[in-house]
Amino acid sequence: MPYGVCDGSDHSLTSTQIGPMDVHEALDAWQSQYSGQPPVGFMLRFTHAAVWTRIHDLRDASDSANGSSHEATVVSRFDAVASALFTGTTVLVLGIHLDPRREETAELRAMGATTITPPDGWLDALGDYLTDTNRAEFVATTLSWQRGCMDRVWLAVAREQVGRIAVFCPATGDAFCPYGGGADIFVWGSERRSKLGERIRTWLPGKGTTTSLSSRMPNGMVAKRS
Repeated sequence: MPYGVCDGSDHSLTSTQIGPMDVHEALDAWQSQYSGQPPVGFMLRFTHAAVWTRIHDLRDASDSANGSSHEATVVSRFDAVASALFTGTTVLVLGIHLDPRREETAELRAMGATTITPPDGWLDALGDYLTDTNRAEFVATTLSWQRGCMDRVWLAVAREQVGRIAVFCPATGDAFCPYGGGADIFVWGSERRSKLGERIRTWLPGKGTTTSLSSRMPNGMVAKRS
């Protein structure tokens, strides 16, 4: 469970300040918060639907599908959402590379990420998506969140040059799992979900409406790697 709640800065939602935490401690917190599930957004949509929402398209209508304008929009919005959740907190950054032959870890390693042994159960849960468990690579690091600290990673995500990424805050239990053009977001606490929903409502389905974040869950979702 989250470690508690206190007021955050003006740039973030309510959050908790905790002391330095190493990767193993943060992984233990993830395992407790997400019932031992691997940090893959499309899988967590089903096991933790009550705290989930998805930004399914971060591209402005004027952006080209693959152009630099689209990439800049994705990077800016990923950073805005993550900073709303995490500013001033210690976060765990996880990367799962199901096929290292085509997925890079350079940007994560530049931030200090190192190879980790996946916790018990992760490989079994990912079995349908792994053609060869020996090729899968898991990397992780912890850091104190600041705006812009992962912009190069967001760009790699937008370009589909990396595997699955998750950013997790042990203090709140919140997690941000981006993919090219969208993100799965898991926010614990109805008030915090509502605040984030109001902040990003023009980026959600039903653009311009005031529907709360917690009620924006599409039906008939099919889990697939994208």
